[in-house]
Amino acid sequence: MFAIARVWAVFLGGVLSGAGILLHAQIACLHLLREEVNGTFVLWRWIGGLTFVFQDDLTQAALWAEEVPDAVLRESDHAAWALIALGALCVVMSFFVRPKRRR
Repeated sequence: MFAIARVWAVFLGGVLSGAGILLHAQIACLHLLREEVNGTFVLWRWIGGLTFVFQDDLTQAALWAEEVPDAVLRESDHAAWALIALGALCVVMSFFVRPKRRR
């Protein structure tokens, strides 16, 4: 019984930590796309906005990245850290789940 609880705690901790790391990676990509868009000449951004439908997926994602508010990025970053901390807590908690020793 305790072995199953221990395995599930490790599994849950790994899933939560992995989700937090994935969210961090997505936020980092969004920051990179924003920097690329901001570094582009204003006229090219305007043309890209007008011909948005005809752009490839990467260019569309870069243009969308500019519209994401900073508050959303901050909250997503906090959520990612919370997921990582919660996952680490589940893994550490699994070490303390042991059956009672019979004497």
